[in-house]
Amino acid sequence: MAYYVFNIGLPATSEWWAQNLDRKVITAGYKGQSGDRGDIILNQLIPGDWVIAYVNGHGYVGAGIVLGYETYRLHLQLPSGSLSDHRHERAVDWRYFVEDISHAVNIDEANRQQPRQTKESIDSEKHAERMIGEIQARSGDRKGRHGRLRWELVREAVFDLGRAVSVAEVRALIAMRDPQFNSENIRPDLEKMSVNSDIRAHYQGVKKGRRSDSGHAADRLFKTFSETKVRYEPYIPEVHGVWILEYDFAGNGKVYQAPQTLIAHAATLARREVDAIEMAPIDSELDGRKRVLMQVAMRQGQFNFRSLMLVAYEEKCAVTGCSTVDVLEAAHIIPYRGIHTNRTDNGLLLRSDIHTLFDMGRLWIDPKTMAVRLASDMKNTDYWQYEGVKISLPKSRNDWPNPKHLTKHIEDSSPAK
Repeated sequence: MAYYVFNIGLPATSEWWAQNLDRKVITAGYKGQSGDRGDIILNQLIPGDWVIAYVNGHGYVGAGIVLGYETYRLHLQLPSGSLSDHRHERAVDWRYFVEDISHAVNIDEANRQQPRQTKESIDSEKHAERMIGEIQARSGDRKGRHGRLRWELVREAVFDLGRAVSVAEVRALIAMRDPQFNSENIRPDLEKMSVNSDIRAHYQGVKKGRRSDSGHAADRLFKTFSETKVRYEPYIPEVHGVWILEYDFAGNGKVYQAPQTLIAHAATLARREVDAIEMAPIDSELDGRKRVLMQVAMRQGQFNFRSLMLVAYEEKCAVTGCSTVDVLEAAHIIPYRGIHTNRTDNGLLLRSDIHTLFDMGRLWIDPKTMAVRLASDMKNTDYWQYEGVKISLPKSRNDWPNPKHLTKHIEDSSPAK
């Protein structure tokens, strides 16, 4: 696998770049004939190589993986509506990109000069991954056209492991799930999501300050140190406090902990009191392990699960559309049976009263149509307005409720029809 910068040519506009994205290609001009320079440079690319698209006068706008040789094409006539005179093209799986070229990563941010040729090799893999990371961060929460953002997979792995983990442990879990995953940049992703990391500012694409309790999708981990070991764990504001990411006029960033407010201090004390509750005498190792698991569920699992669901459903109830965060709850479809059940495809973000009806089997979701169904004795209630209404689904299909989970919920709760 190699990395290349590729100039998309003229016109240097967002509209021409959008055509590259929509057609899922990278193109070349020259004479527009078989065997010319455009033919050669596109067919020199090996399937699996990365190309980083450049727009003259703006910067780097997209990164993607080159597809097979069979996707090369020489158009005898220009494609209908094409804004460019390029006739050569090769298919690319654009993973990360900005649509507006004014949001491009400029040459200073990329620490690379403007390319002098259509295609230029990037010798340093570390430098190439950094450029890809900058484009990825600049693209925000947008998903690649063929897959999920790398940092999302990294975050999901840490949450699924449910404890303080090393880079190697995260890499191993993701490799088991996706053998094709490029694990070279896992550490920067972990640092970028760690609210207290003193180097996270370096990995943020948009140099804009924020608080860790502002709901940003990237504020999800906490970095810990033990002698020479570094670990990453799910971030819990009540436990870890609120952290501030701040930039000066020169773009230099720093991270520091915010002074604890009276309410936050009270929440911390309350959580400590919960942890200190003696439910019953521990008379066996098994009882002790059960108690630990209960504490983990209260302290980490439920909070982190709700955080995941709030992000996935954009802080709106899947059934009612209610956006009052204080009354939104993360509902397990298959009841909680450990951290491994805290998956977005095993949950719904529901208003508290809808959550109660869901748990009682009075309301369920049709796994085939994703529509709300209600027990027949609910006809004369205000809730009947939701009968047959399709729920709002997350943007990422990976976060949609699993139909098998919905079917199991119906079977287990035996709703009255």
